[in-house]
Amino acid sequence: MDNLHEIIKGRSAPGMLIFDMDNNLLYSNKEALDMLPDLQKPPIDSLEGKPAKGEKRQNTLNEIHSLCNRIKKNVNAIGTASTDLNCAVLHSDMGTCSMRASFMGGPESKNPTHIVVLLEKIILRHQTDIEKVRAEFGLSNRELEVLECISEGFSNKTISEKLCISEYTVKDHIKNIMRKMNVASRGEIMAHTR
Repeated sequence: MDNLHEIIKGRSAPGMLIFDMDNNLLYSNKEALDMLPDLQKPPIDSLEGKPAKGEKRQNTLNEIHSLCNRIKKNVNAIGTASTDLNCAVLHSDMGTCSMRASFMGGPESKNPTHIVVLLEKIILRHQTDIEKVRAEFGLSNRELEVLECISEGFSNKTISEKLCISEYTVKDHIKNIMRKMNVASRGEIMAHTR
């Protein structure tokens, strides 16, 4: 359970934006501004020292407003939007993040007064430093091959086919990796290889 706590502590806090029902931004936390710095204030035109057109800010806001408008149009009888409509991906200069929108306010959200948009960074692929893992945990060459396959998200069957070994042998290698790393799951293995 301590390892799970470490994994949770290692995650970044989500960004939070709160809009009124007219899509006016009322609140943004520090994490949201770190992910979307163009929301902080309109950019300054360096030649004239005055606010520039703010094109990036407007494009970002347009994508977020589009998500908010989508859930407002598709509200069911109890005031909640379909879960496939309340999510979107936003690309910015700071990377890619997921957006999830939900209603706030009113008794049981039947009369929403605000929309909260949660932003979370998306890490497209986790790279494992194999030599660091080898040195730290004393893994064999075959265990490192299995670890690389685990980090790619392969199932035991796929690992066995890829390495031309039986699934039972894959399971034995995974047990040895977990024992050497003093962990109890694949998720914990990945947490220890970052």
